Amino acid sequence: MPREPLLSAGFLLGDEVLPMPLATQAYTPSDVAVLPQDAFNGLLTLSADDASSSIETLVDTYEAAGKTQMKLASLPPFSFEFVSDGSSIVPVKRGPQRSNHPYWEIILEPGQAWTDAADKGWSRAALPFSLKEKNQNCTHNGLLTFVYRGDGSISRVAWQIASETCLYLKVNSWGVSHAEYAPGPVSASGEVIAAYRREVAARLPVKPFAALGVDYPGLDPNAFQPSGIEDASVYGFVLNGVHYRSECPTRFGPYPFCDVLDLPSYSLAKSIFAGLDYFLLAGRWPGFARTPVSRLIPECRLEDGRWDKVTPEHLINMATGNYDSALYNADEDNGMDDFFVAESHADKLRFSCAAWPNKAAAGKQWVYHTTDTYLLGVAMNNFLKQKLGPGADIYRDLLYPEILETLDLSPLLQWTQRTYDGASQPFTGYGLVFHSDDLARLALALNTDTGVSRMLAATEFDSAMFRTASPWPKPPSGNGLAYSNGFWGVDASGWVGCSEATWIPFMSGYGGIAVTLLPGGGVYYFFTDSNQHTFRKAVVEADKVLNYCKE
Repeated sequence: MPREPLLSAGFLLGDEVLPMPLATQAYTPSDVAVLPQDAFNGLLTLSADDASSSIETLVDTYEAAGKTQMKLASLPPFSFEFVSDGSSIVPVKRGPQRSNHPYWEIILEPGQAWTDAADKGWSRAALPFSLKEKNQNCTHNGLLTFVYRGDGSISRVAWQIASETCLYLKVNSWGVSHAEYAPGPVSASGEVIAAYRREVAARLPVKPFAALGVDYPGLDPNAFQPSGIEDASVYGFVLNGVHYRSECPTRFGPYPFCDVLDLPSYSLAKSIFAGLDYFLLAGRWPGFARTPVSRLIPECRLEDGRWDKVTPEHLINMATGNYDSALYNADEDNGMDDFFVAESHADKLRFSCAAWPNKAAAGKQWVYHTTDTYLLGVAMNNFLKQKLGPGADIYRDLLYPEILETLDLSPLLQWTQRTYDGASQPFTGYGLVFHSDDLARLALALNTDTGVSRMLAATEFDSAMFRTASPWPKPPSGNGLAYSNGFWGVDASGWVGCSEATWIPFMSGYGGIAVTLLPGGGVYYFFTDSNQHTFRKAVVEADKVLNYCKE
């Protein structure tokens, strides 16, 4: 007897409510499922009505769930095309999609279709998706399922969200939505399928962490669990071309589409977007790095001249001399709400130019400011327009084609968060979204002698990798950290007993995100929303095979 699905065809074709989220197994095929008898090609439309949806609030620092006008329990308007490739169902549009929903943007990912005798003649599909907070980077991961036939018959769609990478908003939400299916040919379906196959083929081979102890008997896989493991979205270790990766946990079981779990960058973008773009520009036009900000950004030509001696080199190093408090993260934590909430470029730029008074000479004092990185993005964009024309864009025309596209990263990396106005200015300091493989391969390319690393301005990139003796800005945190050209560094010599300084460059993101570039070519990363950032235990364990010490 075939097992009855947790979300049976009878339930999906009926009118019962979904009383609570189910085990994620409900969104997976049974052991006896086979390829779908009907391909799924065409337009899927879901009702955005929240009358049959529910929400359970676990953490809500800013009380968003209680504001009915935000409609957190409802999905954004949904009408998207999909194409089939065997058992895979691939959305035509990838990356975050804007809508008129007051709170959410939606990301659709490739899912799976199958036929199971328990569904009594219907084919079934399960699709992963994410809701990304509008104008921000919080990402909430969901699943949906339905049964359908090739003639356009379709059931209701059951869906649930029970995991996220978001420090200040954690919710379970679920519901059943009315759906319509219009089967038919999809324009450019061949290109969509070919691109998806390239995406899958480019991924690193993945093994579970348990295999790490088998492949390297001296290593303890448990040492790679991040602090705040109960709040982890995923973590991984790349060693000798293999991606050892955790499951992607949710509050109702493992996420069945871990390969395409959507992960927010937060301030990883300060390294990946701001840093790499800066290295490309500095390599091509060396004079750019020392051009006064007030010449590159007219809005920063203020009467007191606070930006006249500040350059992009100071912005990327967060050493502008313009700040309110030199205490660690004081400005960022207490004075930035107006910047983060603003949706227009004019408002973000006005704040960034005027918020911080001049208190030191440029280059003398490190103070963490996301506004510095925003200004760097504006300066780089304005400079590139001068060189390539008014339509040029630092992400679309520089970073993506010259680095990200060459690595065959997922379609998510074609997108970056931008302001909601005609300027469409990239945020630069946050606002990217990845799959775990994207980050693993990009970090690996930066950490080894590859075509990517050789494209970057050598002096600036070597400093960011902490390979030179340059005097890096030292944050006043007492944690032995340094900051250079958008990357963090920590001296791990005391952790592993090296007689010489052993600097490990890393990227860090809000809420509990880190990507470390380990000596010897390894990569360790984690995504949590535990507000814990330490990775010492994993770094020490990895040294057993990577042997950091130079002596």
